Amino acid sequence: MSIKFLAAAAALIWTSISISVHADVLIENVTLIDGTGVPARANTNVLVTGDTITEISTSPIAIPAGAARVDGTGKYLIPGLINSHIHLPGGRTGPGNRTLISDTALGERVLHGFLYAGVTAIYDSGNNIDYVFKMRDDERAGRIVAARVFSTGRLVTRAGGYQCCAGGLQVEGIEDGLRKLDDVIARKPDMLKFIRERRGMGVNSANLPMVPLDVMTALIARAHEAGIRTTVHVSEEQLARESVEAGIDALAHPVYLAESSEEFAKFLAAKGIIVSTTMGRVDADATVFDEPIFAATMSPEERKSNQANPGYFNTPRGTWRSGLMKAVMHNILQMHQAGVVLAAGTDRSMGAYLHRELFLLVQSGLTPLEAITAGTLNSAKYIGVDDRLGTIEKGKLADLVLLARDPLSDIANTAAIVSVYKGGMEIDRSALKLPVNGFVAPPGADSGE
Repeated sequence: MSIKFLAAAAALIWTSISISVHADVLIENVTLIDGTGVPARANTNVLVTGDTITEISTSPIAIPAGAARVDGTGKYLIPGLINSHIHLPGGRTGPGNRTLISDTALGERVLHGFLYAGVTAIYDSGNNIDYVFKMRDDERAGRIVAARVFSTGRLVTRAGGYQCCAGGLQVEGIEDGLRKLDDVIARKPDMLKFIRERRGMGVNSANLPMVPLDVMTALIARAHEAGIRTTVHVSEEQLARESVEAGIDALAHPVYLAESSEEFAKFLAAKGIIVSTTMGRVDADATVFDEPIFAATMSPEERKSNQANPGYFNTPRGTWRSGLMKAVMHNILQMHQAGVVLAAGTDRSMGAYLHRELFLLVQSGLTPLEAITAGTLNSAKYIGVDDRLGTIEKGKLADLVLLARDPLSDIANTAAIVSVYKGGMEIDRSALKLPVNGFVAPPGADSGE
C-alpha cells in the first residue's frame, strides 16, 4: 500500500491537491545508491518518518505502527534527482524570450513533468522574477504539486549585454548595481546569477557589453554578505578566470566555445568552484525526444517542435552549436579528472532531459555512479542545499526515487522509475497533468524550448 500525493478526486478533475498528513514509510530489502559516491549497498532498509530519513540499516528495522511497507526486492533506490540549471517555461516568451508573461498553469504542468521523471528539485537560472518566485512560493506553501523550486529570479547583466532584455537586472556602476541588487536580495533569491559573456550563443563573433569587473566584484561581495551563493554564465576560459577572481562560487556552464587548458581545470578545483554541466546546451540528437520518458511527459506537438528547433537542428546555428559537443565533453572529463565538482544541469527545461544529461556525462568518461552523484549531491551543493537534500542519509529530507533496474549497469535505467517520493510522500504519477495520463494541454501551450 502506498501513500499517494494526489487524492483520487483530484486526478479526475486535474486539480493539484496535496495531502498534509505524513505517514511513515519503510522501504525494505532494496539496493541503496545513496548519492554520496560510495558503492551500492544491497539488502538495505530505509525508514522515513514524516518527511525525514530516520534510519538506514542492513539489519531489520522495527516497523512503526501504521507505516507503509514497500518491498524493494530487486529494486534500486537513489536520491531524488536535482537539475542545477533550467529556465522554467511560463515566465517568458517571444523571440529571445524578451516578453515577460506569467503562465502559471504551464509552469505547474512542466513541474509535473520533472516530478514524473524523478527530478524532485530544480534551480531556475534566470527568469521573470515575479512569475518564478510565485511558482516557488506556491510550491513551498503546498498550493501546487511540484518539484522543489530554487531560483535566482533576475540574473545580473548590463544594458545591451547578453540576456539584458529577458528579465535581466541591468547594472552599470557600483552604486547603481548595489542599489538594484539589494532590491533583488530583499526577495530572498536562493542563488544569484551573473553574466560575463561577450558573444552569446551564436555562430558569429560579437562584442556584447559586460558588467565591469570592479562592479561585478562589489556585487558578488554584497551577495556573500547576505549569505547568498553566486554563479555566472560564461563561455570562455579567460572570462571564467576573471569571474572566479571576482569571487564567484560556481559556473553556470563549462567553458564550451573551445577546449580549455588542463591548468584551468586545476585552477577551478583549487578554488572550489562547482560547475553545472549543461551538456544539453549543445546536444543535437533529435531522436532523444522519441524516448519513452519524453513521450510520457511531452505532447507529440511539443516533441516535434523541439525536434525542429532551429537553435539546435538543421540550421547553420544548430550545426555550429552541435559542433561544440567535442570540446564540451573534453572539458567535462578534464575538470572531473582534476577534481572539479560537477553538478548535473541541462539548460533544457523539460523534466526528462536530466536523464539525457546523465547519459552524456557517462559518454564523456564518468562512471554511472559518478554521474548519479553529479545529479544528486553535487547539484545540491551547487545550489547550497546539501545540508538537507541530495543524498539518502539519516536526517536528510526523504526525496527518493525507486528504480526497477540497475542504473550502475546502464545509466539509462535512471528512467526506469517505479515510484517517486518528495518529502517522504509518494507522488501519484498517474494523476499528474501529463500526456501519459491523457492530459491534453490547451492550444498554444508549449513546455519545450
